[in-house]
Amino acid sequence: MRLLRETPRDRDRAALDRFVEAQSAYIAQRMTIGYCEIKAGPLRHSLFREAGFQVLLERSRWEAFAAVRADMAVAIRDRLRLHAGDPAAIERALVEDFAAALAAAPHFTDRPDGFAAEVAALAARLALGRAADPQPPARIFAQGGGRVFDCLPIHPSLRDHEREMIVNGVCFHAVGALARADLRFDWPALAADLAAGARAAA
Repeated sequence: MRLLRETPRDRDRAALDRFVEAQSAYIAQRMTIGYCEIKAGPLRHSLFREAGFQVLLERSRWEAFAAVRADMAVAIRDRLRLHAGDPAAIERALVEDFAAALAAAPHFTDRPDGFAAEVAALAARLALGRAADPQPPARIFAQGGGRVFDCLPIHPSLRDHEREMIVNGVCFHAVGALARADLRFDWPALAADLAAGARAAA
């Protein structure tokens, strides 16, 4: 009889960053593009061909990505903090990876500094929560879910009563991603790798 072997868990910062980025992009696109397709119904093909709407949708996707990616960083920090000898170093690493992901965003005319404000907000959010008890994941992702709803490229009058649906959708997908992360990653080893990388860069 061949014994089943447990698959080794990922232990490095790069693997975590790829996972978080992919999951955040999926959730952002699912909740923006998917919502717009359903909302437009039979008119979705003509709507998605309109140049003006394409611009709005691209902006919405990046705003949603930033919101979900920030929440993911908070949730991941809460996983890592149990194993962190230097929580501030881990937070610096998470903020660095968040900033690098958003550096790929296109230029938006009303965002001359790109997503610098979001990077600063995440750093402040992580520092503020350092001494507090970890939050339930659904509460963490509700913040980004509200932002995803606010940036949807559909007129507010047509989506007034759908905030809860969008927030719940973001929470559902994000909590599922976090559960997969628990199965995939070696949190103690990751805490050490992130802290070491952040100290080396400092």
